[in-house]
Order: sequence, then structure tokens, then C-alpha cells
Amino acid sequence: MDLKNLHWTTAATICALAAGLLAAAGAVFVWSGVYNVAASRDHLRITTWLLEAIRERSIAVRSYTVQVPDLDDEGMIRLGAGHFEGGCALCHSRPGDEINAIVQGMLPPPPDLKAVAKHRPPEEIFWIVKHGLKYTGMPAWPSLGRDDEVWAMTAFLSSLPDATNDYTNLSGISRSNVGNSAGEFVGDHPLTQCARCHENEPNGTNGDRIPRLAGQNEAYLLRSLHEYAQEIRPSGAMEPVSGLLDNNERRKLASYYSALRPAVKEKPAAPGPEQLRRGQSIALRGIPQQQVPACMSCHAGRRSPHFPLMAGQHADYIKTQLHLWQQGGRRGSAYGRIMAAVAEALDPAQIEDVAAYLGSQTYGLAAPAPTAEAGQ
Repeated sequence: MDLKNLHWTTAATICALAAGLLAAAGAVFVWSGVYNVAASRDHLRITTWLLEAIRERSIAVRSYTVQVPDLDDEGMIRLGAGHFEGGCALCHSRPGDEINAIVQGMLPPPPDLKAVAKHRPPEEIFWIVKHGLKYTGMPAWPSLGRDDEVWAMTAFLSSLPDATNDYTNLSGISRSNVGNSAGEFVGDHPLTQCARCHENEPNGTNGDRIPRLAGQNEAYLLRSLHEYAQEIRPSGAMEPVSGLLDNNERRKLASYYSALRPAVKEKPAAPGPEQLRRGQSIALRGIPQQQVPACMSCHAGRRSPHFPLMAGQHADYIKTQLHLWQQGGRRGSAYGRIMAAVAEALDPAQIEDVAAYLGSQTYGLAAPAPTAEAGQ
């Protein structure tokens, strides 16, 4: 055949026929069932290579623009370990343990993550934890708007294998069976072991990024649990927890924590006097020129029981929530929209100041009104 003199219509016809034959062959292959999809048999080598190449290039390209924060914060690592125990250990097993023999029957099997930081940079770990991977059994994070939770998980995974020997402490396993009256009415599912993270009778929270609940307003706690269950308030950790509980269990939990005596909190490093003065003024006077009301006008316990007490709450937790409101992550309820407007009016330095002040106070109580105005 003289290719130089081949008319373009003839070439197009040949290409169309070839494409049709390939499509027909593909259809026959699919409908014949000749390819074995059983997890008891490996893929063909070329199939494995193709799937892995597509996966790795997809992860690398999509994680390229991810900006990595400081992941060395112990509170972040501790929070991530708690999330791992509740949601990941079932398939990946606890660090240092063998992968469950039943789970190993998956294709592909869940990887052992004890050395994941040696093979993947933090931005790739973050992207995988947040978005999951198709056709692997790896789910996306339950609430895609909670990057702070995903970064906590990333911080923990990036700390492995160094954190392996301290896992029972970091994840709160060593706390969960001590004075856990809450466990009497929420069962023993890993997700509902509240005392692993939150207070129990002898212990405070498992880190300063977890909110203090003991002595909190009961109506607020019950409202929060309902909002998590209805996915109004986003949290990849708490939405599944509250979703497992019925209304009666939520009521009992709210009542339990409201009546629980707060554990003695180790005093954090005191804010500097200037920061304390600025934060105090925001908390007790607000910032009228920025349309920021005084925090204690709603959160001092004298107002609606649907508002949480804030004095003595962990400063790290307060900062995280204010930034989350700024990013639009807690607008699902009417209460959330109120706080979003307040948080958006604050700049980062003001968030640091008011969180430091509130965190330095006696739990549930506010100091006398200051004489200085915010920003002076």
C-alpha cells in the first residue's frame, strides 16, 4: 500500500475500523467474565503496575500545592493518635501490632503505617487521609471541611515510628477504662469510648486540643451531640460517634458530663501581662469598632444554657474553633452563624489574645472587668 497516496478518508476509515475492533474486543473481554476479580487472586502484573502508576501520579499531582503547617505540636499528635484509634486501627492495626489476618485478605491489603513517613511526605499523607483512595477500601475523611482534624492525623502518622512505643498514652487507651461511667450507657465500640479523649472522674482531657466538657452546660452538650449526628456541625471524629447514639444515650451523656466535676487542670504558662490585658478586654468588653461583642456577654453561664462556658477552656481548642469559624466550617446552625460573624471580625493576633486570656481563667468563671480597652 502506497501510504503517500492514501486518501485521508481511507485512513480515517481504517482508524475507525481499528477502534471499533478494539471496542468490540474490550466488550467481549468484559462480558466474558474471564478476568478474575476475586480478592484471593492477585491482579495481572500489568494491571497492578497500571493501577499503582495512576494512583501515585494522582496523589503527587493533587498534593503538590498543599501547604504543610508545623506538625511537631504534641497536642496535635495526641489528637491524631486518638482519631487513629477510633477510626483507623480497625484496618491498619495499632502501631507495632500485626495487621489483622482477616483484613489482610483485602486486595490491596491496608498498608502497615508504622513507617509511612519514610515513604511519603506530609502533604501526600494529608491528601490521602482527607480524600481516601478509590478501589482500595480507604475512605475519605467523614467531614471534608475539617482540615484541622486531618492535619492532626497527619502529624501523628508523620511522627511514626518514633511514637509507636507511646501509642497507648497518646491515643488515650490507658485512660479509657478508668472511671468511665459514660461507658455504661454508650457501649464499648472504639468510637464511643468517650474517656479516651474527654474527661473521666480522675482525668482531664487527653490534650489541649480536646474541649473540656466536665461541668459544661447540659443543654449545650445535648445540642452539640444532635448537631453532630445530623451533620450540622462538622467533625470527622464526632459525626460518626454521635451518629451511633440514640436520643436517650445522647441525653445521658450530656447529663453525665454536665454533672461531672472538672479535673484539676495543670496551669498553662501564664500569658504575658500585655497579652492578658488585651485578651481580657476582648472577653469582657468586646471590640465595638470591629462589631465584636464581649465573649462573656453570652459565655459566662448567666445567659442561655445553649451557650458553652468558655472561661478555663483550653486555649488551643478555642483558637482552633475560631479559625474554623473564620473558614466557614461551622455555619450549619443558627448558633454557628452567630459565632462565624464574630470570628470573622477578629484578626489572628486578637484570636491569640482572647484564647490565651480565657484559657488562663478559672474554669467557668470570669475575672472582674478591666480598665483598658482592647488594642490600647
